[in-house]
Amino acid sequence: MRDFVIVASNKFKVSSTKANGIKINNNYYAGKSAKIYNQLAKQTAVDSIKLFTKKYGPYPYSELDLTESPFSSDTGGMEYSGLVMIAQDTFARKKAASKEDYDSVIENVSHEVAHQWFFNTVGNDEYTEPWLDEGMAEFSEDIIFDLSPINKIPKKYDETDTAYNGGKSFYSLLRYLMGEKKFDQAMRDYYHTYYLKQATGKDFIAIIKKHDNSKAVNDLIKRYISPKYLQ
Repeated sequence: MRDFVIVASNKFKVSSTKANGIKINNNYYAGKSAKIYNQLAKQTAVDSIKLFTKKYGPYPYSELDLTESPFSSDTGGMEYSGLVMIAQDTFARKKAASKEDYDSVIENVSHEVAHQWFFNTVGNDEYTEPWLDEGMAEFSEDIIFDLSPINKIPKKYDETDTAYNGGKSFYSLLRYLMGEKKFDQAMRDYYHTYYLKQATGKDFIAIIKKHDNSKAVNDLIKRYISPKYLQ
């Protein structure tokens, strides 16, 4: 395990389900819309485990815990090995939830669950190369929304948020240039090669070039990543 955390409350309600044989425990607080929140959070976790396993590789543990935690919705959540914290500032205590509230839960849960693949299973230096895990978690949010007939409207790109949205843009363009099949093969190769190990940006780029060393892909890499960084 990369790290260890304890979350405790005598106010938690616990609801469990399974996905691919993985037990998912949702720890949440009572509220006016808590039942809807519980169903949505669990279903998003189920969809995430199934899709990310297909796209990247197997989840490494037998259980996953979701816990409501005292964050604001701006923070979203926090990832740990086998446990993700979801902002308590959700719609669970509201009388009526808006579409934005629903989207926020799906975004936060899918993002934090994606970190079980990138940060937890394939580790990286989160301080110097956050685009390897945060960018991939943002990208993974979008492929969860792709399961719906009508996709969410993309967030406006914030140039100051390089690791999150810049990383997501890079991965999205890579998938477009390589094609979904080849991109998925490269991601599974990366995931299995560095399963429970530590990877760097150079390692990731080497795997990508192994699967597609075309001029278009190399031009994209040069556009997003400084050549000196890869030396």
